[in-house]
Amino acid sequence: MKTRIKKSIVMLSAAVMSLTACETAEFGSLNENPNEPTSASPSILLSNVEGAVSNYVAATTPNLYVQYLSNGQYDEESRYQTLNWSYEYWYGVLTDLNRIIALNTNEETKEEVSASDASNANQIAVATILRVYIFQGMTNRWGRLPYTEALGGLGNQFPVYDSQEEIYKGLFAELDSALGMIEAGSGPNGDYLFGGDMTRWEQFGQTLKMVMGLRLSEADPTLGKTKFNEALGNVITSNTENFFYPYLGDENNDNPWEDRFYAPSFRRDYLVSDVFVNALIGSGNSTTPEDPRLAKMAEPALNSGTFVGAPYGKSNSDTDSYSFITQDIINNMQAPLYMFTYAEVLFARAEAAALGWTSEDASSLYEDAIAASMAQWRVSDSAANAYIASNPYTGLESIGYEKWVALYLQGYDSWAEWRRMLAAGYEKELTAPEDLLSNATDIPDRDGYPATAQSVNEQNYNDAIEAQGPDLLNTKLWIFK
Repeated sequence: MKTRIKKSIVMLSAAVMSLTACETAEFGSLNENPNEPTSASPSILLSNVEGAVSNYVAATTPNLYVQYLSNGQYDEESRYQTLNWSYEYWYGVLTDLNRIIALNTNEETKEEVSASDASNANQIAVATILRVYIFQGMTNRWGRLPYTEALGGLGNQFPVYDSQEEIYKGLFAELDSALGMIEAGSGPNGDYLFGGDMTRWEQFGQTLKMVMGLRLSEADPTLGKTKFNEALGNVITSNTENFFYPYLGDENNDNPWEDRFYAPSFRRDYLVSDVFVNALIGSGNSTTPEDPRLAKMAEPALNSGTFVGAPYGKSNSDTDSYSFITQDIINNMQAPLYMFTYAEVLFARAEAAALGWTSEDASSLYEDAIAASMAQWRVSDSAANAYIASNPYTGLESIGYEKWVALYLQGYDSWAEWRRMLAAGYEKELTAPEDLLSNATDIPDRDGYPATAQSVNEQNYNDAIEAQGPDLLNTKLWIFK
């Protein structure tokens, strides 16, 4: 066991340390060599990184892309105003993770950092799993990115943009290595996501692996099927095991949706969209929707007492005429925002069964997934059963629609799944607004590179867009073609 762990540490350390060079859009942390151990505390670095996860799970824009929400008076975000999105922040987060790994592998520091903390193996495993989680989210947004030559300091200031295929294969290798080195005992200090519980970290890593495997259903189904089945049986098995960001009743680390509506922002700008509301009203009406989750996900409009969605892509200044996100979220500083849920896992298993990846039953998993989503939103069993009976499994289109509903407010995750199912042809059909910004021609397929990317790394930037396509919102990525 110890020999396997030591071998895994060496292999992973070599892999991470080979990912050298930096993004030079802005200097600062990106030009600090993460492989040069410092006196930094791994626990503080880990807490900082986990804090950054909130910025991923609570982002507003992807929830507008998939049309869960509409804007209030200021409609530019739902008309895709922003073309260029900086990734420098996320490379800074990755630099902190690489520092944790370096401190736990360098012979001069590894004993010291493990003396009053978790084992070197468990610290490296947690840092690597988080690194994979963040990097897969980045490539799902931008596509080609510096990966194999990223984050090494000034040794290579002009990193190559690797293909998504290379990135995904590299991330799977990192994830497998990290999962293989987890050992008995506590996890690292500073871990407030899962409280140092390595069983939870292994489960999170396996769930991440399953989700990433399914993401390859169009781009590389052979690899996707293999990785999916490697994770199957090791993922979350109930709503009690859902992964979420644990916000506090404290302004320094509370639910960002509460901040947007109250202090410090005091803006009533995010309404539930007419697309989402009308879909869930279905064969019911604005007082009694067909889908009982709507009453748990949204509030009736103040002016009418009924569920009314705000027109998507429009200026909706009369906000009291429309439904807001449920008060259970916007009035609750500690409302959880989900990373992965049991419903999502069950829908993934249902889809994999329908694709022939497993021998499981797609229809029963589809029903179980809806039931899990209903329970997650505290819908009664009787109401859930009635809805399931009225909406039986009819094929992959059923999964496409119900998964879209179940991923409500899981912005980047939902946007990635919607684009993947769009490529497969069984997505929930969405229509872009007529008056679009940033030269968009449809619902965004990616985020544009930082505005400075070309000027600071011209040749590699040009090579990336030559291979991937124009640096625009509607260039389709390899993984979603």
